[in-house]
Amino acid sequence: MRAVVGGNAVGTGKMTAGWRKTRKTFRHGNLAGALVDCAIARLEADGAEALSLRELARDTGVNHRAVYRHFSDKLSLLARVAEEGWRQLERRVKQQMRGKQAGEPMLVAAGIGFYLFARDNPNLFALMAGPRINLQGAFPGLESAMVETLEMFRRPFIDSGLELQTTRVRAALFVSALQGVTTQILHGRLHVSRANAKDFIAQACRMLFKGLR
Repeated sequence: MRAVVGGNAVGTGKMTAGWRKTRKTFRHGNLAGALVDCAIARLEADGAEALSLRELARDTGVNHRAVYRHFSDKLSLLARVAEEGWRQLERRVKQQMRGKQAGEPMLVAAGIGFYLFARDNPNLFALMAGPRINLQGAFPGLESAMVETLEMFRRPFIDSGLELQTTRVRAALFVSALQGVTTQILHGRLHVSRANAKDFIAQACRMLFKGLR
């Protein structure tokens, strides 16, 4: 699992600003949510290896035993962080798809939303796109968030007239390829400027859609 995307570590100044703001607005009635917010802030600053339940307890100003009532170990925390990441991705994709014509235009918009989320949240995206966290099926919320998000990429294939039974595989292949392209851009292996990235992703999505149709 990569902790820092593209080999560029983010300085601790960002971490300090992020998690202290989270702590300032934290309400003890939603400790689990506050812990996830703090974890995401630390994740984006220093990567997954920097996450610690005890450190998050300090961030939120509670005893570490209170943290263990919500998360039994680091894996369960990472699962909840990844689940929140998929929910955020879902919202970003929906925002981009809003008002777009069914079929290819909607899929292109979804692909751009996918890329923009990854660009703005590189370490969270790396966690979500890395080794599967829920191999044992212990985190159904994470699975639901993934399925519901990925279903949005299936809809344009359905609207384009493909047989229903083939659309799930087509959508999975599309997202897998899009994930690869996005990762290569974020890692600097595909040299695409920030200004041109949305157009590049849009063209890649059109090519993928054509090939998968």
